[in-house]
Amino acid sequence: MADIPHDIRFALTEFDRSQLPEPQRELHGEAFQEAVREYFTKRFQPYGGAAHIAVSEELVILRWTGKAEPAPLASQAADQLREGDTDKGIALLRVALQRDPNDPDALYNLGMALGDRGEANEAIRLLHQLTTSHPHYPGANVALGVANARAGKWDDAIAAFRVALERDAHDGLARKNLGAALAQMDLLEEALEHLKAAVVLLQDDPEAWLNLGMALEQTGVTAEAETAYRRVIALDKTGSLAERAEQRLTRISSERFTGEDSGELREDAVAHLVDALKRFASMTDGQVRDLTFEIAMLGSKGLSIRSREPVHTLRNLPGKFSGLELLCLEYAGFQRIDPSVDIGIDLSAEYAEAERRA
Repeated sequence: MADIPHDIRFALTEFDRSQLPEPQRELHGEAFQEAVREYFTKRFQPYGGAAHIAVSEELVILRWTGKAEPAPLASQAADQLREGDTDKGIALLRVALQRDPNDPDALYNLGMALGDRGEANEAIRLLHQLTTSHPHYPGANVALGVANARAGKWDDAIAAFRVALERDAHDGLARKNLGAALAQMDLLEEALEHLKAAVVLLQDDPEAWLNLGMALEQTGVTAEAETAYRRVIALDKTGSLAERAEQRLTRISSERFTGEDSGELREDAVAHLVDALKRFASMTDGQVRDLTFEIAMLGSKGLSIRSREPVHTLRNLPGKFSGLELLCLEYAGFQRIDPSVDIGIDLSAEYAEAERRA
């Protein structure tokens, strides 16, 4: 079978100069045209066939002649996306769609890739085309829903997720994303229904547990929310989702800390504040400042005050400390160097008592 030519055309002004080596990004005229031609020639070399690139002052024309039965371009592109070469993957997917505008794999992967890159409108268009031309393509409606959610089109996102669930009531990803979208719209009762089903279907998905925890927290069910957040931390370890879960656990604990025993002093906090004042008595203002700022930075990354176990260490102070101890050290430190700073928890009554006892 003869080779089949496939053409792509686009305006030279649409070419992203950041794809060129830095010394070539400021080129103009024929030198720039040649740099663009070389760029696309190198891009297509690994895929067999021949790439013929014509670049004029206004237009780029790509003619890629593939073999009669090459490996599917959409599959090659998906490999490039998985390896992190987004530009190459997207370029190949565009060639695949030039060859077959309804290639379902190309529509799906290009829609997902563009959505990840923030090009929401084109992603939505491609994924809508996919759900229309291939309504049973796996994950198509979920992908369309995610693209709409990224664009803030929550009603369209919810509609797409509902279609996915109509096709498969056990689609965990559809449940997870529908629940999150409903929570965004403050439809919490239905959101919780789907999010609770999602963590059953996706037991090891930290994002599903995080979504559930946030919805539970919104409804005031903090004990169950804490359980969900701990599950996120166990699954994600030191990832960004675990950090978000830890921050939310800290906030819940902080609110509980300031709300419980109303009208009474927290004796554990008083004791730690007394210890902090005694430590500071032999330290200079500069030493106290360095220590306080170190604790503040540690707290910004998710300092837990739930555990009373001494698990934290500091550069500027020997020993191990619990989250509550560090909180008290930070509060006392700012009271000395800048009392106007608000660390988010009011320990003024405990601090006054600690000053009296120290």
